Amino acid sequence: MILDILGKYDQLTAAQKEIFAGYGLRQVKHFVEISLAKIEPVLPENTVVQGVNAAGKVQAVNPVTQQYYLWISDLQWQETAQPSAHIDLKEDFMAVWEVFKLAQYELIDLSHVHRDFLESQPA
Repeated sequence: MILDILGKYDQLTAAQKEIFAGYGLRQVKHFVEISLAKIEPVLPENTVVQGVNAAGKVQAVNPVTQQYYLWISDLQWQETAQPSAHIDLKEDFMAVWEVFKLAQYELIDLSHVHRDFLESQPA
């Protein structure tokens, strides 16, 4: 179990708390340690991962050309002319991962931590 979960939660920004509640710590760990490790090496040239868009797809952008890409079917990047305006930022996922020190936990151990914590909090 994660020690001092409330203290760690209180360190998060509003956007990071939304990621915590919406994705959970298991998904944050999976995104940071597994997904990014697979997709970043095959990014189009001069492109960076922005985060996860409202449709749940990883979105990237070339800051020079303003060309946007979506990661599709866990196979490849595809150009998109309609990038999502709402993005859960990669940096916020990374911050949650660091604050909760998720590298030291197994995925299975993180399955319901966020739900149990949120349910224990007063409304």
